Amino acid sequence: MGCYDHYCPAFLYSTSKEIAMIKECVRRGLVAVAAMILSFTAAGAQELHYKGFSRGSALITVQELKQLIDAKDPKLVVLASENNVEYFLGHIPGSHQIDRPAIEAPAASQGGITGNIVSAADFTRLAQRLGIDQDSKIVVYDSQYDATRLWWALTYYGKANVRVLDGGIKAWRSAGYTVDLLAPPLPIRNGTFVAKVAVPSLRVDTSDIIAVQKNHLGQIWDNRSIKEFTGEELKKGASRPGRIPGSLHNDWAQFKTKENKAEWRSANEIKALISTLGYEKNKDHYFYCQSGVRSTQALFALYLTGWPLEKIHNYDSSWIGWSRDTNLPLESGIVSGASTKLVK
Repeated sequence: MGCYDHYCPAFLYSTSKEIAMIKECVRRGLVAVAAMILSFTAAGAQELHYKGFSRGSALITVQELKQLIDAKDPKLVVLASENNVEYFLGHIPGSHQIDRPAIEAPAASQGGITGNIVSAADFTRLAQRLGIDQDSKIVVYDSQYDATRLWWALTYYGKANVRVLDGGIKAWRSAGYTVDLLAPPLPIRNGTFVAKVAVPSLRVDTSDIIAVQKNHLGQIWDNRSIKEFTGEELKKGASRPGRIPGSLHNDWAQFKTKENKAEWRSANEIKALISTLGYEKNKDHYFYCQSGVRSTQALFALYLTGWPLEKIHNYDSSWIGWSRDTNLPLESGIVSGASTKLVK
């Protein structure tokens, strides 16, 4: 090789057998790297379109959550939307409880209406006490329907990167993961998240519902049980039985599996459901229930399937607010036409 010997790679002096072995090692290495890249790509695609949803990343599986917890991700904050009984019978390790009253505004500040979302200032204090920063990764879970109320509140107040645990605590237990009985200590430092209304249209009030009744530019959906819809059942907090005139029925439970009320049905199943029920793509959709909690199930279902966020609205005061005002009309009983189909 002459004067260039000093600069030549070592494999130039190898035997043909050794060169073949080196080539095979390089080939295997490249295959391994390619496989790793493909696995990461596939995982990302699976998360993005989980269960076929165009916004599947808004959900998280118990397996993925377990990995984040085991990795001790410093940005992870897990929130349990459960009452005291549910929470203290066993919760996901490290999760902080946010029961429904924690995010409810005092009735005195809402004209006597219970259940409305707290102010931005109060929400900020709660979030910061739990160590939530603007870039925190939030996972919310429940036993049936409260997690989407918390997702809705966080989104309304400008917190991005909030995911709902598909299957909730039941799926966590079924996977064989352990639960804690005692609440974890609060974070040493307060978080920095500041709540500001980021998507005003996510929350609507009685005047907005009346406007829709007049202009017919939207559809109003009742996400309570069929007995509440027909006026056969009156839950505590509401003043009169019945429903908002012109509203259509879509029980929140129709979006969930029969085996687990915290587990979402697939995108194809939900798309077929909303098509059967008569959701119109060119209209805005307004959801209500007893107090604006179950209604967020329908809102979140449409969000998962790709509906524009600005076209889906939660009537926060819901039936509690509407029924308190005796000047507002109501309907009861089974109605003919579209609603008959909706209540099946």
